[in-house]
Amino acid sequence: MGRQPCCDKVGLKRGPWTIEEDHKLTNFILNNGIQCWRMVPKLAGLLRCGKSCRLRWINYLRPDLKRGGFTKMEDNQIIQLHSRLGNRWSKIASHFPGRTDNEIKNHWNTRIKKKLKVLGLDPVTHNPIQQTEKDVSGEEEEETIQESVSLKEQEESLEVKSEDRDQAKSDLVQERDQKLEQDEFKILDETDETDLLKSYEMLCGSLDVGSWINQENQHIYFL
Repeated sequence: MGRQPCCDKVGLKRGPWTIEEDHKLTNFILNNGIQCWRMVPKLAGLLRCGKSCRLRWINYLRPDLKRGGFTKMEDNQIIQLHSRLGNRWSKIASHFPGRTDNEIKNHWNTRIKKKLKVLGLDPVTHNPIQQTEKDVSGEEEEETIQESVSLKEQEESLEVKSEDRDQAKSDLVQERDQKLEQDEFKILDETDETDLLKSYEMLCGSLDVGSWINQENQHIYFL
């Protein structure tokens, strides 16, 4: 859930502030202080939003507000703080009493950033622009090298997997051939035994065993 709106904004006045509205807001805050911005418009007799009153006071009406252009010393200080804090404008504004964060941000974007580019400095990194480009190109080259190494490793991995598949296929073919060879020998052995059995039966069938026995008995009798 986000923050609830400060008001309904129904029937409120919008647009530029008038001198009369500025006087009402200034007198009320100087006499009563600031307790809750949501209650300030009603207590001060203004048909304005609490957020609008807050921004008007901070950026235009508060007595300690410093007006006028930024000095060279302030510019240098803004550059140093920006190099450490980045775009944290409220933190930077805390080092400049009387200056607002919105004022400093606008001054940075319209003046200081262009000045740094003219001096050959990157407004983001505060380094020389050529060095920044070199660093970027170096990072791109490093990324390209890493990508090429990764692709090479993938290709080697694919080659190893292909070799493994070929070896496994060769082993399967060899195992199949050995099995077929064993089955062939087994069939040949069974065929040989069958042929021998048939030859034996044919041999035994062609012989007259009974006559042979009678002849043997007669031979014994004559003896």
